[in-house]
Amino acid sequence: MDELPLLGDSVVDDGAAMAAALALGRTVRRQTSPNPWVGSIVLANGRVVGMGATDPPGGAHAERLAIDEAATAVAGSTLFTTLEPCDHEGRTGPCTEAIVAAG
Repeated sequence: MDELPLLGDSVVDDGAAMAAALALGRTVRRQTSPNPWVGSIVLANGRVVGMGATDPPGGAHAERLAIDEAATAVAGSTLFTTLEPCDHEGRTGPCTEAIVAAG
């Protein structure tokens, strides 16, 4: 799956999930500096329930956007992201804390 994922799409394996996250990240390439361009998707029962790509500086990170879009479906799901989640207090707060809080 090198094309952009859609909500509800079925994803067959981890490799396809990462390919989808990479495709999302590429959509914001050169728009997020000095932050890296990142894509994230949330899968529940093999289906895309949330996705996100890093906003411009000062905006949300990809992980947080994907978690927010997944809403209640996020508990017990799997997050695929193209870069390790941040763990520092910046403009948006640590993504690691948002991931743990989401369940």
